[in-house]
Amino acid sequence: MEVRTMQRNEKGSRRNYVYTYLYKNIIGLSLQPGSALSENEIAKQLNVSRTPVREAMIQLAKQDLVEIVPQIGTFVSLINPALVEESRSMRETLEIANIKEAAEKISAGYLLELETMIKNQKIVIEEGNYREFLTYDDAFHELIFKSLGKERTWQAIDQMNSQFKRVRILRLLTTPTQDWIEIMKEHEALYSALRERDASLAQKLMKEHLIKAKFHLDDLKAVHPDFFIN
Repeated sequence: MEVRTMQRNEKGSRRNYVYTYLYKNIIGLSLQPGSALSENEIAKQLNVSRTPVREAMIQLAKQDLVEIVPQIGTFVSLINPALVEESRSMRETLEIANIKEAAEKISAGYLLELETMIKNQKIVIEEGNYREFLTYDDAFHELIFKSLGKERTWQAIDQMNSQFKRVRILRLLTTPTQDWIEIMKEHEALYSALRERDASLAQKLMKEHLIKAKFHLDDLKAVHPDFFIN
């Protein structure tokens, strides 16, 4: 899979530029689990010194996306199923509680934004753009939190969600487009439950939506055993 390049924002720091470049390519699996990372090569490719590269890798290591092995090298971390399940479980708990409140309080404006997000998902499905589909998938869930003024809660979820995102990308890469459509239809059902103010149905649908990842994980491990910690 080709590594993605990105435009540098001259106003931003070099460390953030390198971090964003590496993060997007690791999450998107362009830099595959277990692959070696060279500070020199990355610095040369991005036209920066080694210092921001080293700083970015330390930041990524804190997110369990990079493993720094003294005297040996730096590697994209293997996917840890335990961390994936921990983040999935946290999302399930928080999102089920959150969507109950959203069903009671969400405004017409946010319902319209959710509907627009689903339309965008349809477009990228037709384009076969799995990266953008994941972006709109996350944005759909984030909007529900934003509708309640809970952006910081979503940010905490997103920060812990890095390993889970790689699994979700892997699923999109290895399953037929019909599975993408299924995810979108689940979003449509969630949207309808919110529009109808049916908190009980919304909670049920959210639980079913998020728990599926638990079962997909075993299938993905069987297809890509080298990507996962045994």
